Amino acid sequence: MPTITESSVSAKRRDGQIAVEAPPSPGIQALRDLVASFSFDQIERRAAEGLKAVWGGSTWEAPLIYACDTVPIAMAELWRERSREAESVGERELQIPSEFCSMIKVVAGRLHLRTSQNIRRIIHFGGGCEPMGLAIEMMKREGYDVHCIEGVHAFHASDKRPETIQILVHEFERIAKWLTGKGVDQDRLGEELRKKNVLLSKLRRVLELRKSNPLYLTSVPTVQLLNGSSHCYGNPAQYLRVIDLLIRELEVAATLPSADRYIPLVLAGGAVSPSILHVIEESKGAILGWILVGTVDYRDDIAPLESLAHYLLDAQARGELGEGAGASATFRRYRIEALVRETGAKGVISTTVTGCPYASIVQQMERTHFKNLGVSFIGLETNVHKERPSEEQIMRVRTFMEMLN
Repeated sequence: MPTITESSVSAKRRDGQIAVEAPPSPGIQALRDLVASFSFDQIERRAAEGLKAVWGGSTWEAPLIYACDTVPIAMAELWRERSREAESVGERELQIPSEFCSMIKVVAGRLHLRTSQNIRRIIHFGGGCEPMGLAIEMMKREGYDVHCIEGVHAFHASDKRPETIQILVHEFERIAKWLTGKGVDQDRLGEELRKKNVLLSKLRRVLELRKSNPLYLTSVPTVQLLNGSSHCYGNPAQYLRVIDLLIRELEVAATLPSADRYIPLVLAGGAVSPSILHVIEESKGAILGWILVGTVDYRDDIAPLESLAHYLLDAQARGELGEGAGASATFRRYRIEALVRETGAKGVISTTVTGCPYASIVQQMERTHFKNLGVSFIGLETNVHKERPSEEQIMRVRTFMEMLN
């Protein structure tokens, strides 16, 4: 691997206005290549060649999907390309109101556009966003095979009763029979859970090292790394190699102080625009706290299906599954609060998709919570498209950063 010098460590230099990007490191370039290999058309091509895949199932349940010899494809892949066209289809042909969440319109429109596509199965977590559930139900009329996982929520440790665990175990068995026609291969699932624990451990190592020099691995590739932590862009072995490359680079970068001054921040919200992330960094902000990664491992002292159930319930109670996942929506603000303490963040940036009723409620709860704590907070609305933010959004971010400076 090339020697990392202080000049190459600063992935972005600032002249007070626009950040200038240095050539990508070997690890960042490998990550870019992996992300690029998972485009919509390439996923379709691989499915035509025999890849078994489903839309969804790419978060906490991903080890189970992989244990069924199937690749989970994140719904976010539906808006990575041609999102404006898909949104127009959602409004015009499916008659989804224009004021509605862009994420819902794009998912429904994109799936509707590809009625001859090779991936005909959709899995949906019933404890998630109800509008997404309704959009996916619409796809049944398009000929998709839809499977819904019944949700169970745990607000307290006492809610994890044996019968609650068994409900989820039953749901997981249903997934396996839907995908394979037979029960879960417990040994294979146990292997996938152990592999996932290795991945999560390495990912937490990346985030810890990154705190010492966050401008080396900037926000956009960090989000790509976090987003891929469940589905691994369809290539778990290569994803792990990318993480190992980045760890080696960050171990060196962490010993070299950043040449740029930055303001530490925590980011809350899943569908954040890359353009927003660039504006934050142009304004001398560095996101050190993320809620898009599990803080604990899957248990290995119990049966694999039960381990998966415990992980789901515990992740909800820690607020780590986003604003649309039952109990997680209630507890997310406490996870953010913990990240503020751990990172020494000066402020919190919370993002929602415009038109999402669930996320807007969660954001308001967080705004009130952090106001009471005296922590600076800004709520931003965005969409799933890749355009640069509006001038109003850019001004709000810059004003917020100047206030923290």
